[in-house]
Amino acid sequence: MGDFNEKQVEARIRDIFTIAQKNREKKASNFLDPAQQQIAQDIAKDFPGMSFYFDGGHEEAERKILVAYPEDLSDEPFKAPLGALRITPKDPDEYLGHRDYLGAILGLGISREKLGDILVSKMSADVIVKQEIMEYIGLNLIKVGSVPVSVEEISLKELLQPERSYKEITSTVASLRLDAVAGLAFGISRSKMAPFIKGENVRLNFKVVKDPAAPVKEGDVISANRLGRAKVVEVGGQSKKGRTYVKVHKYVSR
Repeated sequence: MGDFNEKQVEARIRDIFTIAQKNREKKASNFLDPAQQQIAQDIAKDFPGMSFYFDGGHEEAERKILVAYPEDLSDEPFKAPLGALRITPKDPDEYLGHRDYLGAILGLGISREKLGDILVSKMSADVIVKQEIMEYIGLNLIKVGSVPVSVEEISLKELLQPERSYKEITSTVASLRLDAVAGLAFGISRSKMAPFIKGENVRLNFKVVKDPAAPVKEGDVISANRLGRAKVVEVGGQSKKGRTYVKVHKYVSR
């Protein structure tokens, strides 16, 4: 199995754009991890007149499908080929982790690119999948490890909200610029943060932003390669020195 090498990933993404262009339709890929999404954004530049977006089934999704389409079809309705399954251990005392669920599904012979995020709670796990494998998993997944499980189809609206542990940082910034707020969130000086942003290493609300001066507002999510992810939870008033109070949640990866 293993992950496809970059050349294969590139070829597949090019195919999606090419087919969408030729057939004048919206065409969806399999799931891409964040690095592969980056490759897709670069490839998109080779297809003038084409547009695209990513969809992972929930707001904070890490793994997403790419949907490519000719720009003039942006208003065409399109139902993403995504579904969700809830897997519940029949013994409530068994606590299964992300790796257990992933291993059990891959053990059915399903390839990783058909699976999106797996959101694990103490009681169950929700798995976002490509629609075409839902029934197969539903019929065949009877155990995770040695633990019997039940599988039900749920709507994407019913997905578990991932519980995340975070560190709360309350401080002031000179201005609500991306380099200042990201620097605060990740404990890096603004002067070091700026070139990092220019190097396309930072995403604001999941879009790569190259401008260190880009404005940040309450509710924004900042993700930085190798540094993690943070959310601007609150923007307060000014300090005596004219700096702005901000409260940031820096997520601690589990």
